Amino acid sequence: MLDDIYPRLFLEVVPDDIKNNSPYIRSLLNKHNKGSISSVYGKLINEVYKYDPNSNIGLEFGKHLWPESLCDLCRVMMTAQNIDSVFEAVEDVHHTHKASYFPFMRRRRNIYSLALTFPFKSQVSTWQRRFCVEAIYSFLVNSMEALVVDKFTPVRICFDFPEPNYTTQYSEVFGCKVQFDAPLNLIEFDERYLSLSLSTKNPLLNQLYKDKCIDEWQNNERSYENFEHTVITRMMKHHPEAFDCGTLANAMNLSVRGLQKKFTKNQTSFSQLANRARKELTKIYLIQEQQSIDWTAEKLGFKSRSGFSRFFKVEFDITPTEFLNLSKAA
Repeated sequence: MLDDIYPRLFLEVVPDDIKNNSPYIRSLLNKHNKGSISSVYGKLINEVYKYDPNSNIGLEFGKHLWPESLCDLCRVMMTAQNIDSVFEAVEDVHHTHKASYFPFMRRRRNIYSLALTFPFKSQVSTWQRRFCVEAIYSFLVNSMEALVVDKFTPVRICFDFPEPNYTTQYSEVFGCKVQFDAPLNLIEFDERYLSLSLSTKNPLLNQLYKDKCIDEWQNNERSYENFEHTVITRMMKHHPEAFDCGTLANAMNLSVRGLQKKFTKNQTSFSQLANRARKELTKIYLIQEQQSIDWTAEKLGFKSRSGFSRFFKVEFDITPTEFLNLSKAA
């Protein structure tokens, strides 16, 4: 589950004028014993952007995200053998934090990339995407510079939101070409970084931290109430097999009938959640992996290109060919 260090750190970097003028944040800060505030993390972020829609809080928050000072997932990263092992560990255990984003790591033509998708809600606000992507990509730069190199500069960064009014700060943080209004959040860097060893590597501790993350996730999974998040996580991690209802039910230790009852109870359906996952995976295949339309349609379980095109038109309001043309133009 989400470590409490993140919302507590967020509170520390919230500007004083917002703290003083937001009754919600002021009330939270005035409580003698805050206890766990992970459950209100999203509300805290929303409160900042409600007060200042142009806030650069994501970049300010990201400045403090150094791996040695954070959670068990970060300790897994710090004790890995090399950068390649770091990203493998992220693929293995990032889902244990129940984050609002889902990452995809890919290697293509000497370039390694990290894409961030948001499949867990049918609509994700611009501010939420902006905050998450700014923070995560800042964290990646910080981690590289903390663990392997003095100065890390990505090849390119793409953001799927409009250019903010503090664009100059992006150059200071990332030092590379930045593109806004892109179809996918993507950061790319030279794959040669992957072979660099970490000075903090420790195989024994690395496995212990991995096991700890998985154990805590398994202990909390049954009590975790967000059914949609759990289902979509399974689909994103185990596609395309998990797009079969029987396979998904088996992975969740349920009968097909039991799974259908849960869909009904949560007022959703298998197809609705599968389409959310498919929408984000479509962008991964076409943009990050640069696969063909036909390959993408088949991988996502569509029996024909026309069926995929109908799905695409509903989800993106344009055809796959038009989408690719826009991506190239951007």
